[in-house]
Amino acid sequence: MKKTTLIVIFCFTAFTFSFSQSKQAAINELIHVMKNDSMMNKMIDAMILTMTNQLFSELKDSTAKARSAEMMKIAMETAKELAPKMNVLMTTYYEKYFTENEINDFLTFYKSPTGQKSLSVMPQMMNDMMGEMMKNYIPEMKNTMKVRMDEYIKKEKKHIQ
Repeated sequence: MKKTTLIVIFCFTAFTFSFSQSKQAAINELIHVMKNDSMMNKMIDAMILTMTNQLFSELKDSTAKARSAEMMKIAMETAKELAPKMNVLMTTYYEKYFTENEINDFLTFYKSPTGQKSLSVMPQMMNDMMGEMMKNYIPEMKNTMKVRMDEYIKKEKKHIQ
């Protein structure tokens, strides 16, 4: 009986380990097929460019613009240095949230022409969305927040008195 139990445990452990290895290999292939490093760098570039343009439109002082440009450059370099760590983190979350079959479905999609197109246009799409948000929604959000904060402050002043 003990031998049978040990054999079952050994077989289960071996099966689980090999399953885990093939899932890990699929995740690594997915990250490679998605060109994660270059996509992340392109998205960071696009986001920093949009944020810089937005900031420059608000600044009038050339010294402040130069200082801001340098700060954005530092932010971009720092974000790009983190990209490899993001891949490790992404691997962990793919492992946690997706089955091996789901990872293989992703692989099938991203290897297809449509999947490759989605990967190639994603950075520009994110840049366009970010620009639209900065232009249309951030000013609206600032105004709404200001009104709400003013209302809150008035309410608090009444409460204190």
